[in-house]
Amino acid sequence: MLIIGTKVFFWGSELTAELVRCGTCGMTAQFIQKTGMRFLTFFFIIPTIPLSGKMHLIECPQCKTRYQKKQS
Repeated sequence: MLIIGTKVFFWGSELTAELVRCGTCGMTAQFIQKTGMRFLTFFFIIPTIPLSGKMHLIECPQCKTRYQKKQS
């Protein structure tokens, strides 16, 4: 029996250059920049085939909410 699914894997942990205010918890801080991709997975763990291009996100250091990064 083969169990397949999808999952987004993230990597990277650089701080943003500017201060950003979180819309969820209200904290103003340097957010963490992350890059990720959605993969087809076996057993919901092993990434095998990429299903999307790279996604660029920023993450609140307090509540861990992720926001789509604005491309400039």
